[in-house]
Amino acid sequence: MGNFFLGVLVTLVALVSIGLTVFKVFRRGALTFEVEGFYSHVMDGDSGPLFRDIQRDAQTAELCRVDDPLACSVRDAVLCHSQEGPEECNVLLLSGGGQWGAFGAGLFDTLSRKSGAPELALPGIGVITGISTGSLQTMMLMVALDEKQTPEMRRFAIDRMLWGYSPEKESDVVDHNGLLTVPLYGSAAGTAPLRKRIIEALAPGGDYRLVDAIGASSVAGYAGFVEAERGIFRYADLRELVNKAASKAAATEALAAATMASSAMPIFHQQLRVAGSGGKALSLYDGGVRRSVFFDRAMALVDKEVREAMASHGMTKTAAVTQEAFSEEYRRKAPKVFVVRNGPTVRKFDQTLNHKSGPLENGQRGYDLLVNESEIGAIASLRLSNPYGEILVTTADQYDTFPSEVGENFKKDEMFKPAFMARLRDLGRYKAERAGGAFWPLSTL
Repeated sequence: MGNFFLGVLVTLVALVSIGLTVFKVFRRGALTFEVEGFYSHVMDGDSGPLFRDIQRDAQTAELCRVDDPLACSVRDAVLCHSQEGPEECNVLLLSGGGQWGAFGAGLFDTLSRKSGAPELALPGIGVITGISTGSLQTMMLMVALDEKQTPEMRRFAIDRMLWGYSPEKESDVVDHNGLLTVPLYGSAAGTAPLRKRIIEALAPGGDYRLVDAIGASSVAGYAGFVEAERGIFRYADLRELVNKAASKAAATEALAAATMASSAMPIFHQQLRVAGSGGKALSLYDGGVRRSVFFDRAMALVDKEVREAMASHGMTKTAAVTQEAFSEEYRRKAPKVFVVRNGPTVRKFDQTLNHKSGPLENGQRGYDLLVNESEIGAIASLRLSNPYGEILVTTADQYDTFPSEVGENFKKDEMFKPAFMARLRDLGRYKAERAGGAFWPLSTL
């Protein structure tokens, strides 16, 4: 009997050893970038006074100084309207969405082709912010929307963005193994192919013209993400990552690191770490979970500046100045804000969820609800900080109903489905060409 139990014990130990070996072999671990000086060009995002009021008892960090653009805000980049007029400093905010970014790629490709200026999709953009898939778009659009670039270079940037959102197969972008294998692999998808694809999009065949153009752009660009260690939202200055890099190859790696940090959705994507000066590697997560458009603090500063400029000309809300006149003057002085939601704003109807349940279905449902609410809430909060300025929005809603024979209007578990992405690119074309245009205004307060 003793030998029997001993044999069982030995067998169990052997099975556990084999299991641990398999676990170590298959588990991916973190994808790590080593970028010298990376965190010198990364800023802590300021949540603003409303969030700080709510988090008063939890506040441990030093408050940001609004006059320090490398600590708190992009204030200097967005307040150019006081010197040059609002046409010179409009703002473009690009949300996350993974493969849904194909919508934005198709949109800007079509807008550039039908624009009055050669290959310039939106006029007067001074600042672009991007989260997750929007961070990749940000890099390309910093060049494509820069009036100081040549038409050829602007077209090149659009073409590289289109290429990035036109994979031939899902494995061109991620190693997708599915949610069931998360306990084994640590994530639903490995992102080594994404790293390779981003670098190829930026520097095809070692051609660094686009990287150079990003560094020289007159458009400020920022990619947002969350630092896991402190749980705070941060964003990287993309021009500085290029201009302070030791080489063009290093600059390309730095841009890819910022974009992948902004795209590393926990559980779904492989963990991402970036080691900067000193060699300490910090885990960075998809900022879309926290703040899908992170311009609200800068919007509050714009609001303050606009009101002060109006007051200096006697435009304050008094009996002598009507609400309509005040609102119109505010709208005229404030920069326009364009928002691209790379995805839908409502969850697709699925009756099966009423009678079918399981960990995967519940997890996906929770993810969809979280993302939709986060995206919509972040866009809506812009209006709180800017009550009367123009905020123009476009989304990937109608992807399954608009008239098109391109691709497929559905997806299942695919993270990057080529036929679905083709459909989304065509949706971008459709919205850019439809009567009334792609963007519509948010109501004022």
